[in-house]
Amino acid sequence: MLLLPIETEKGQYLYSGWSNRIVEVSKELFSQYRTGVLNDKLKEIAIRAALLPDAAFRVEVFSPELISRAIAELKSRGPEMLVLGITEACNFRCDYCYYSGGYPDSRTHADRTIDNHTAVAAIEWYFGFSRPDYRIGFYGGEPLLHFSLLKEIVALAERKRGGGCRVIFALTTNGSLLTDDVCDFLAERDFETFVSLDGPEAVHDRYRKDACGNPTFSRIIDNLQRFRERHTDYFDRQVNYSMTIVPPDPLDEIVQFMNRNTWLLGGKTPKVSSVRLFSGNDGLSPLVLPEDCSFDFTSVWDRYIESSVRGAVPDPFSRAVCEASITRIHRRPMNQPGHLVTTGGQCTPGKRCYVDTGGKFHMCERVNAFFPVGSVAEGYDLDAISGYLTSYAELIGSRCSECWAVRLCNKCIPMLSEGERMTGSALDALCERQKKDLAIKLARYCHARAQNLDCFDFIGKRKTEEAD
Repeated sequence: MLLLPIETEKGQYLYSGWSNRIVEVSKELFSQYRTGVLNDKLKEIAIRAALLPDAAFRVEVFSPELISRAIAELKSRGPEMLVLGITEACNFRCDYCYYSGGYPDSRTHADRTIDNHTAVAAIEWYFGFSRPDYRIGFYGGEPLLHFSLLKEIVALAERKRGGGCRVIFALTTNGSLLTDDVCDFLAERDFETFVSLDGPEAVHDRYRKDACGNPTFSRIIDNLQRFRERHTDYFDRQVNYSMTIVPPDPLDEIVQFMNRNTWLLGGKTPKVSSVRLFSGNDGLSPLVLPEDCSFDFTSVWDRYIESSVRGAVPDPFSRAVCEASITRIHRRPMNQPGHLVTTGGQCTPGKRCYVDTGGKFHMCERVNAFFPVGSVAEGYDLDAISGYLTSYAELIGSRCSECWAVRLCNKCIPMLSEGERMTGSALDALCERQKKDLAIKLARYCHARAQNLDCFDFIGKRKTEEAD
């Protein structure tokens, strides 16, 4: 059904997956729509309120025309970002790592490092496209294990840069190898640097250990403190954090840690991700977790909503967890299409192009190798990319026309895969999780705006201020 009934402490609402509108309704009318069975009268009411179309509503997910445009854009402009897997080696052995060996759909730690010839060929391929800016990321393993190679690649990219274009560099690191020389180099080149830090010492050291099994928190903090003292302006602008949440996680302790260490973390919105609780199709995570363990961000959402309602900017951790979802809802386009063409949340494979140590191209650095998109030797495999998008469209397209979540959900090919295939069972499971999650977030959104209609308007204003 294209309508989602939403009930909060403050009122009853209907959300339309067709027009993207949210309308408050009476308790009596809400109870009728809640049954999910709409008679002619209820349909007519919803049509007049611009909640349901008065004619057939057709949804196309990655239409042939959209696929053609996406392929043409890749051929013309290349990737928005090229991410080089410098090495598969790492000096850490984090228990939850995707490369720990506990996930059968992923590689494991290895000594493989990208050779100079492959790295040079990847950079030359990228600069063969005409772009106003080029973004190059470095990933691992731990990329700083091969700092000299990283510097050579940066120097090559800077030589390749044409007049009037920019080269933006990014690095994801565990923070253990931030020597003075490394810090100076990153600051001089204005790298966007992300350091993995999961929270206070007791939280971080639960799972983030080095290859000898030793805790890593104090070493990273010492490096970060020295880094900031050495390059304060750069550090405050360009150094941020990646946090992995593992249940049962003491989220309040993470917030307190961030609030106590504003010199290091203040004003930064970290990248927050959740550990995979399942390995492959049905195996458990490699972590030993309590039974019935699940993610519970309720306290974080409560804090974000409460701050927004009273007109305050929420704390950085709450923003990291909640703001992308709220922004998607608050800034949603409200119109009344007769024919909706959507990506369903899937980006164009290859738009963010990950080059592994052997020179193969992948959709991004955080997915398995089952859906390659080309190689350094051959460039993009455009037929394969088109085929992935066509299969994706065929799998999910017929299911979206009557779903209330069609304009808010996010899916991607790796989420729908079981091994080398996208499957209906993976899609069904994902859809149920996403609809449940979206329904909760829409209810929180409605509850907040019932108390302060303008409570989320600060989001766009702050982004503009930060850009200025």
